[in-house]
Parts: sequence; structure tokens; C-alpha cells
Amino acid sequence: MAETFDLRILTPAGITFEGPATSLQARGLDGYFGVLAHHTPLVAALRPGHLMVRDGSGRETWYEVGEGVIETAHNKVNILADHAEPSSAPAGR
Repeated sequence: MAETFDLRILTPAGITFEGPATSLQARGLDGYFGVLAHHTPLVAALRPGHLMVRDGSGRETWYEVGEGVIETAHNKVNILADHAEPSSAPAGR
């Protein structure tokens, strides 16, 4: 079983997601990037786009996320975005 990290996706409307994840992909200023368990500390700006969260069973959940920031530290990831809504995978995935 893959190692997990604690993930929270927060918007002004409240918590969109909170729980363990094994990986995520997010859209930063310079393109998409990934995060795994024990990622080095990071603070980065997010552009609007798709966010993919993979859980311990390998299931992918997709979100449409607005502008915001991502912070990783101590095996925890916080995403603060102006909006985040569940969505389907983008075309070609």
C-alpha cells in the first residue's frame, strides 16, 4: 500500500475535501506538478484548472479548482482556492 499524506482543500464556502491521499496533481504557474507523501516543504500559487487526488486504493477524484495556493509541510497538504468543485477527468485522461 502506498504511503499517504493528509490533504485538505479549503474554499471560502468551506472544506471541499479532507482526508488521506497518496498523490495529487495540480496546476501551478509553470504547469502541472505532482505531490507525493513526504514532499519537501513548498508554497506555490495555483492557476485555475483540474486537480486530481488519488486515494490509497488508487481511485482518482477530480476537482475543478480556481486560483489559490498550495502548501506542503510535515506530510500535510493544504490547498486554499477561491472555489473547488468535483468534476470529471479532463478530455484525454
